Amino acid sequence: MWRISLRSVRHYWALFAGTFVALALGVALIGVSASALAATWAVPASPGAGNPSVTLTDGTGAARTLSSGDLDMGGVQSVLAMAGVVSAFVTVFVIAGTCAFGIALRRRDMGLLRLVGAGGPQVRRMVLGESLAVAVPAALVGCAVAAVAAPVAVEALNGTGLSPVELRPGPLFRPLVLAAGSGLLMAALGMLAASRRAARVRPTEALREADLDARTMTVGRGVMGVLTLVTGAVMVALAPGAGPEAATPLALFGTMALAVAATLLGPVYLPPLLRLMALPLRWADPVAGRLAAESVRTSRRRTASLVGPVLAILAIVGVFTTVLSTTGAATEADDRARTVAQLVVEPTRGDALSPDAMAALRADPRVAAVSAPAALEVAVAGPHSVWKEQAAVADPAALARTHRITVVDGSLGPLLPGTVAVSREFADWYGHRAGSTVTYGMFGGRPVEARVVAVLDGGSAVPPLLLPPGSRGPAPAPAPSRAAVLLGEEAAGSARAVADELAARVGTDRVRVVPTEEWFSSVATDQDRLNRLVLAVLTVPASLYALIAVAGTLVMAYSRRGREIAGMRMVGVSAGQVRRMALWETLSTSLLGVLMAAGVVAVGARAHRGALSVFGGEAPLSVEWGMLGALTAACVLVGVVVSLTAAGRLLRQVGVATVTSRR
Repeated sequence: MWRISLRSVRHYWALFAGTFVALALGVALIGVSASALAATWAVPASPGAGNPSVTLTDGTGAARTLSSGDLDMGGVQSVLAMAGVVSAFVTVFVIAGTCAFGIALRRRDMGLLRLVGAGGPQVRRMVLGESLAVAVPAALVGCAVAAVAAPVAVEALNGTGLSPVELRPGPLFRPLVLAAGSGLLMAALGMLAASRRAARVRPTEALREADLDARTMTVGRGVMGVLTLVTGAVMVALAPGAGPEAATPLALFGTMALAVAATLLGPVYLPPLLRLMALPLRWADPVAGRLAAESVRTSRRRTASLVGPVLAILAIVGVFTTVLSTTGAATEADDRARTVAQLVVEPTRGDALSPDAMAALRADPRVAAVSAPAALEVAVAGPHSVWKEQAAVADPAALARTHRITVVDGSLGPLLPGTVAVSREFADWYGHRAGSTVTYGMFGGRPVEARVVAVLDGGSAVPPLLLPPGSRGPAPAPAPSRAAVLLGEEAAGSARAVADELAARVGTDRVRVVPTEEWFSSVATDQDRLNRLVLAVLTVPASLYALIAVAGTLVMAYSRRGREIAGMRMVGVSAGQVRRMALWETLSTSLLGVLMAAGVVAVGARAHRGALSVFGGEAPLSVEWGMLGALTAACVLVGVVVSLTAAGRLLRQVGVATVTSRR
């Protein structure tokens, strides 16, 4: 059967070209993602020697030492890991769909093999042999592409500023082995499922004239579709009440499960929907429109395979971009709603406000309150581990005047030595309440056991730990990098003028004073730029891959439509009508894929939005319309160009011999 497999691949090269390209690019995509992650893992956690450290004992009695100055690569690693998940999901999705579609297009050939005496196991071995003949060279080509692209990708990642240090491309052997193994495994799993279907083809299938009109919904496909539908629905239903942190993975993976279910169950509901969408075409273009409508209705497997890639990539990119953008928009809206202070003061030079500048601000008679938390990093001991946590030296009473803060537990007042206040998120996550004890340590100092006197709900205005003024280790006391200024009633109406006067009084060479709204707008612009960089890293590679997969699926579909188009020409359908039929098919399937993706993303985004909270209102919904619009236009453009090109090529090959041949 190996010899038959090789001859089959050579004979149906156009059919297997889509699988080869999809698999090679999928391996390259995984290889580049793995190489970039390996480059982050190669960065030493403690690049400097002699950094201050602190030793804490956790609840199990184990002493653990942490050092300051350790590089935090968690952010860039999380982004790359998410990019790898997106790439792997799209790759698996495309490979599985391509393999199944290839077998469906060759059902009559499988029937011929069964008719001449081939048994089911032999057909299965032939299909697996074809998979091996395509997958091995595709994996090698993908590894070669990844080896060339990985250093370029790492350098491009350095240009985004997402990494705290310059990354250097590391050894590629392990990432490429992982990518090649993943590609071969995906091909084997895809063809294993397809071979099982091929082995069940009956000999009478060889006598059928229609390629794709028989039993598209198998039991396995239906069961998997229902399971993923139920799984996605449960995850999305649980997201609104799960809290912001847990809601993100529930919304993301729940939406991905719904996208898989929509594709698996596509042969059931897509043809009727497409036929309904094609009703205007029957009136506007009676011949080509009717042909397009009947084609998508009768060729259900082909219809589902054409809608699938568009649905998958738009759903994945849409939910990732919408969830991340909505999270950022909700945080910004909450910060704006909680901020009462009219002015923000930042240093003109350096990273911290000087004590003289702070004293001058507080001494101004127009200033009612000034809050200036001095951020620092501490080590915190828990029941089972020791970790780094963000803290700030601050006066909770002053913070409560410049921001809307709710006391969840305990009482609000000046912090005394040996006491701390914690945020609600910190208290919920680690089980603290007023009266409990927190053990923390400043780097270079000794462990401190402090009593929690208040649990505060203030969004990002309240860091996880609030330490009493005067808290310091061997290093100098931390200085604030920003101050929020609340003006008195008389000065509140002229914030801009007061800002200019305060800056002149303290010294424009020392501080910059701006109204709060202006400061928020500047921060939002910088954050939007960073968010777009993250979204580009997450989605652009997978989007390009999916566009190629859309083109490959169309090439596969048209590689088996020669007799169909030849028959149309024989009964008098003009070449222009055939081209318009191809155009209407592509536009209708692409449009339906876009609509289905929009529905799936809307469900996931609504669930995630319900888990976010904004002080005094509901979280805004933020959608990256520009990115999604460009991706939608690219999917439609690729589909139209490939389908018209393929239809034109078949029209040039049409003849009487095409009708009688079995291509």
